[in-house]
Amino acid sequence: MGQKSNVLTLKKNKNLSNFSSENSQTFIKSFVFLRNLNRLFENKGVLVAKKEFQSESNNIFLNLNLFFRSKKLIQFRRRGFSSIWLQSQKKSSSFPSLFSESFSSLNNLSISIKNLNNYLDRSDLIFFYNSFKRFEKNLFSRRFSLFIDFLKMTALFSGSKISSETYLYLLGQIFKILPKSRHSTFLVFLKTVFQTLINSDKNLKNSSITGLKIIISGKLKGKPRSSSAYVQVGPVPVQSVSKNVDFAKLNVYTLSGSFGIKFWVNKI
Repeated sequence: MGQKSNVLTLKKNKNLSNFSSENSQTFIKSFVFLRNLNRLFENKGVLVAKKEFQSESNNIFLNLNLFFRSKKLIQFRRRGFSSIWLQSQKKSSSFPSLFSESFSSLNNLSISIKNLNNYLDRSDLIFFYNSFKRFEKNLFSRRFSLFIDFLKMTALFSGSKISSETYLYLLGQIFKILPKSRHSTFLVFLKTVFQTLINSDKNLKNSSITGLKIIISGKLKGKPRSSSAYVQVGPVPVQSVSKNVDFAKLNVYTLSGSFGIKFWVNKI
């Protein structure tokens, strides 16, 4: 009997890194450049949602979609959520100078930067804040800035501004330092998020998500043997080429062991 082909393999995303060079040294330097670029962004609190790098002959083309993470939000937490909106508009003021200083030594470099924080809508952020604020103390204790980043990324994810890999990375950051007693709360949290994204078409302007599914494998709830837990809301057909199903996976390493997370998104 022949093995059944995986539809998700057939629907792979195109490779965003295109290195067209006959020189092996230029090829290696391109990978080193991308690695140093990611380190620079991580140190400055910037998340790269999308990266397209093309090297042809002596010309370099770089397209970036950046998300600026929130920091030092204690004062905003005391004032209320309405003040957080002002920070997202002023976050990227000092970044262009940092970028120009870091890559001023490169010749024939063309850079295109898209700031995803400018696509945030205040009404969407307030809607998600009212929907998920009951999980703030349980899952985001002493991590209020991560909670605000989650609200912003959820708003961008509902409008298809970021990919499922980027959104899954943020979910992994939330799950990473949770104790084993909070695993059940995290699953309830995921189900609430999925239901909010799918059943709130009237409140969200550009929502195109019809189904969400996630599977977490590992030593959940502190059990000695690994098990799997899944949360699904809406239809998610994974054996149909005609449907627009996006897939992402992630490995999360915690004090309780390593966990594997798989994520499916069904869009219109």
